Amino acid sequence: MEGAVFRRFVGLFGVATVATALAVALVVPGALLVAGAGEYRSSRAAERFSRLAQRSIIYDSAGNVIGRIGLQDREYVELDEVPKLIQDAVVAVEDETFWENAGIDVNGLIRAARENIESGEVKQGGSTITQQLVKNRLLTPKRDIQRKLREIVLAIQLTERYSKREILEQYLNTVYFGQGAYGIKSASERFFLQPGIFGLPEPTPMDELTVGQVALLAGLIANPEGTNPFFYPERALARREFALERMVDQGVITREQAEVAKQEPLPTILPPPDLRPQNAWAEEVQDSIVDDERFSMLGDTPKEREQSLLTGGLRIHATLDPELQEKAQAAISSVLPEKPGFTAALVAIEPRTGHVKAMVAGPGFEESQYNIATSYPGRQAGSTWKVITLAAALESGFSPQDTVSGSSPCSFGAYGRTQNAEGGGGTMTLRAATVNSVNCAYARVQLAVGFPKVIETAHALGIKQQTLRPVLTLTLGAIESAPIEMATVGATLANGGVRMDPLFVSKITTHDGEVLFDSSELEGERAISPETAACETSILTEAVARGTGTAARLAKHTAAGKTGTTDNRADANFLGYVPQLATFVWHGHKDARVPGAGFGGQVPARIFKAFMDAALEDEPPMPFPDPGLRCLAEGGSITEFGRNVRPLSRERPPTVDTTPSTTPAAPAPTPAPRAPAPAQPAPPSPPPDPGPPDPGGGDPPITPLEGTGQ
Repeated sequence: MEGAVFRRFVGLFGVATVATALAVALVVPGALLVAGAGEYRSSRAAERFSRLAQRSIIYDSAGNVIGRIGLQDREYVELDEVPKLIQDAVVAVEDETFWENAGIDVNGLIRAARENIESGEVKQGGSTITQQLVKNRLLTPKRDIQRKLREIVLAIQLTERYSKREILEQYLNTVYFGQGAYGIKSASERFFLQPGIFGLPEPTPMDELTVGQVALLAGLIANPEGTNPFFYPERALARREFALERMVDQGVITREQAEVAKQEPLPTILPPPDLRPQNAWAEEVQDSIVDDERFSMLGDTPKEREQSLLTGGLRIHATLDPELQEKAQAAISSVLPEKPGFTAALVAIEPRTGHVKAMVAGPGFEESQYNIATSYPGRQAGSTWKVITLAAALESGFSPQDTVSGSSPCSFGAYGRTQNAEGGGGTMTLRAATVNSVNCAYARVQLAVGFPKVIETAHALGIKQQTLRPVLTLTLGAIESAPIEMATVGATLANGGVRMDPLFVSKITTHDGEVLFDSSELEGERAISPETAACETSILTEAVARGTGTAARLAKHTAAGKTGTTDNRADANFLGYVPQLATFVWHGHKDARVPGAGFGGQVPARIFKAFMDAALEDEPPMPFPDPGLRCLAEGGSITEFGRNVRPLSRERPPTVDTTPSTTPAAPAPTPAPRAPAPAQPAPPSPPPDPGPPDPGGGDPPITPLEGTGQ
């Protein structure tokens, strides 16, 4: 007990000693600096203020704020941006002699020392605004007499080197107001919230704060947590009243204004505890900047980019078009059936730039922070994957007029077997097999092209994950892919075969406006030839006009597209595009592969139509490129052994005894590539293309033994 009393006495004695030293300094000029000469000399390296961590702000393409992210909720503002009422209130409450003192208030220190001694405890420190700034920006949290002396020396030094306006500006941006608010701008925003977009509260601008709100903030500085209005309302009211009285005494406000302000209610909307993303778009912007090497100007590693993002005060302009986003959500809401657990995801990409213009993540960020639209490995895409196999075939010299057997069921030895959605088949053209999504025909096309070429083409078109493997059901979409990957595939086809990797960010600048990243400087990568892209597009327009995707036909625009359905109708998909916009829609259960999503030509195709008709209502129709003569090339014959290759000229895959299983058949080695045999006599003219499927079309499922359906 005696030790505690002694330590308290030493502390109080130290405060008194400092005050006495200051009094001496008034009589003997320079005495204080002589007393702390070592500290003064060592402080010269600390004359520059330490860097303040600032939040980064995310805007949509219309300039609306959609996210604030950072380690500290602070946004630096110049003093001219801070209303004079706020400046005067803070000075009145925290340092009434600020504009005249030399960085320290000697009378205040002596008065504080006297009150501390009289009360028997350290209740006041006599710190000026300049001293508080020194403590927060130039010194460590350590508390002792030596540190107090250094604080005083540095306060005097700063006053000599900086103007009072500069010091006040630094102080207002540095000080902590509690509730996660650093600096005056953040404090005004976090404490006084109002309803905003995305159903999230929006901040109140500083210049709209009332007298009572300003007084509350000024009063919080001395003890931000102990007078927090959300947890200690009575203390907050008392502190606000104290601030109002000081403001009246200093002539900042009138007595009448103070009395009115005392009647104002305290804030009630509790701000979020930290600056994590509050919606799927902000989260996607943050993740893409951290993970994408295209943002290397912010750091060479993900960790460095994250640090820049969370502390650098960046201004990030997202590619989000708020009007298209609203139309996407409206399309899903109007079409999606009310079935417990079932939801939909949508990604719309501008082919020319790769900008993601709209994204619906699934059930909603508030319900689930798992983004179905972008998260890996994704969901099964069904027969929308056939557009990749078709691109690989056309790029390898196949012709839409090539004929292939679509007879069902079909077995390919160790590769497994599958069957058509609606049975039957017969010989048909590659064009007809695409338009009507014939499984057995596409299984043969895939084997003829070769798995390496199909997988290579998938990566070139926009499938980034490395999970693809040589299994028969690859072309039927059994291996998962994220909706954003499939949307990228469609955008690449719409862009003439040039892939622009998807972007959620169009521009990044510093707080001061310096441009760090501009997506207009990015170049795409040639994935397939323009001839292949144009020819495939002409085929896919038929799939929408008279094939499995008739429900996706647009009112005023010609769309290319492909349906996709998986086993037991657990996943239903539609991939479609026009020259200006490519969109992928997935429909299924939010948690797992649960039967009941229906066919790709049903709910997903209808969502696509509803969204695209709304998105393009003011856009004039744009024609697709002419498919060219290559798309009219004379057809050959396709078998699982190749194009125009006799069955006996190539070793067949071995026959194995296949037993029912819920997993795809084990992959077999890809047959060794072989140069095409000499051209064979032209096959007989193919039969006319079959007509459209039954109404509702889509792609019925295949049993687990046969693999994924359309």
